Amino acid sequence: MRNAKKLLAAMLALVMALALCACGVQIGGEETWEYTADNKEEVMQLYNDFFEETFKNTNQVVTVKGTSGDLDVETIDGTSDYIKYATTDAETWAFLQEDEYIYAMSADGTSYYMTGEDYYNSGYFAYKKSLDVIDMLPEDEGLTYSAEVKGSKNGDNSTATLTIEIKNGDKASITITAEAKNDLVEGISIHNVEDGETRDTTMTIEYGNASVTVPDISDWSSM
Repeated sequence: MRNAKKLLAAMLALVMALALCACGVQIGGEETWEYTADNKEEVMQLYNDFFEETFKNTNQVVTVKGTSGDLDVETIDGTSDYIKYATTDAETWAFLQEDEYIYAMSADGTSYYMTGEDYYNSGYFAYKKSLDVIDMLPEDEGLTYSAEVKGSKNGDNSTATLTIEIKNGDKASITITAEAKNDLVEGISIHNVEDGETRDTTMTIEYGNASVTVPDISDWSSM
């Protein structure tokens, strides 16, 4: 019985892999590939695979811009995260202090902090929360999901593009495009259309030069 269960699990994994419609071609020294998905589960698999190395990397500076201009700059350095908001004097930090999870904020002359892993997680890798909409949306209710990955590799260098589209008929749509180089995402754009209104968000990611200095919160208010 145990062997039968293992065989069934292996068959299901193979079916899932084939369902992604993987196509690869190698011409000379260059290799190209393309994957497609047309349901939420497969779209999430492509998304997770595409961003896997990016979310493992803990030294990033992410510049976020909206339709009206700069929004914030997020700096991730190890287990610490710092965000400076462009249109206000607000700043946030997520960090560990003596094995305690801290989320701190300073704005409008007031500084306070909260403790607990949930608060910390809300501020750590914050830009990822904008992409979590893919998983948060329901699988039915008239929504359609599609995704495509196209990539190429020549020697040690590779580039790839992920495009995800989620539609609710003609009422609303979200299109997410991510560009990666050597498995690390360097640019993300989110195009959101709802009730005839359009909102665009772009994120630019730089790696290797991030540094976060955590604040001294000894005199800050505890919430």
